[in-house]
Formats: sequence, C-alpha cells, structure tokens
Amino acid sequence: MSNSPHDASRLQAELAELRAALRTVEAPAVDDADLRARFRDAERKRARNAAAEPASHSRRLPLAAAAAVVLAVGGALTVAALRSERPGPVAAEAPEVAPAVVGAFQPLLSSPGLSASASYSVVRVRIPLSAFAAVPGTVQGGTIEADLLVGEDGLARAIRFNEADLVPVSVADQ
Repeated sequence: MSNSPHDASRLQAELAELRAALRTVEAPAVDDADLRARFRDAERKRARNAAAEPASHSRRLPLAAAAAVVLAVGGALTVAALRSERPGPVAAEAPEVAPAVVGAFQPLLSSPGLSASASYSVVRVRIPLSAFAAVPGTVQGGTIEADLLVGEDGLARAIRFNEADLVPVSVADQ
C-alpha cells in the first residue's frame, strides 16, 4: 500500500460516491400487523414449551427414586456379602511389618489438572476417618496420615497414602 497523493485522492472520491449512494437507501417499511402476528406465534410456542417442560421434570423424580432404591439395595447386599465372608474369631497374630512403600499421588476429582511446569508443595495431613465413606470393620473415631500435593494457588491437587499409614494413626476410644 502506498501513501501517494494520487491514492489518497482516489480514495476520497470513492468514499464520496459511497456516501452519495447510501443517502438514497431507505429502511424497509414496517408492517405492524405482520410483526404482531410473529410475536404472538413466538409467545404461543414459548407457552407450549413451558407447558411441556413440567412433564419432563415429572418423569425425572420417579427415575431418581428408582435409582436411589437400586443403589440402597445394592449397598445393603454388598454389606451383607462382606459380613458373611468375614472369618470367625482367630487367635491374635502379630502383623507382618513391611517397609513403608510410598505410592504414587492420585489426582483428586474436583481439583484442577496437574501440570509438569507448575510448582507444588507436599503437605502431610491427618484426615479423620469420618471424612471417608463408612467401610465395615473400620474404627470411625481414628485418623489417617496422607500427603497432599498442593499447587501455588493453595488448592490440593493430589493425595498419596503409604502402606504404613493404612492402619489408623490414632483412635479416639483408646
């Protein structure tokens, strides 16, 4: 593109022609009757959609209730199966002491993703067992230690348990 006086004068002439052509352009006439008819049609469609919407919501409640019943029955059957598989009382044995093996960090579901270029801190925390789902045979008054991988923003990104900590660290009843 050049900035010569010839190009500038040609551009000014073309812009003057465009302004003159645009002066003769008029907006189309408004047909009020047609506009009102379209508005009424749109209102009727919206009313029909609003009337149909509660019907779809009314189907969701029985489905949700059925799903809850299926989950509750499945949970009860699982607990019953676990209890029936549990062996009777056995003579006390000393647990085998294995070296503490540190597992890999497991990403937390609700956290932002992990990035290789980000900076993280490892924080050792004690988590009450009541924070976990009730598992048959666990002492609910205890705590367990875990390592949290915390991002620069202070949000926990991943968690790690080591085998030595799979036994509750402290029990409130003792």
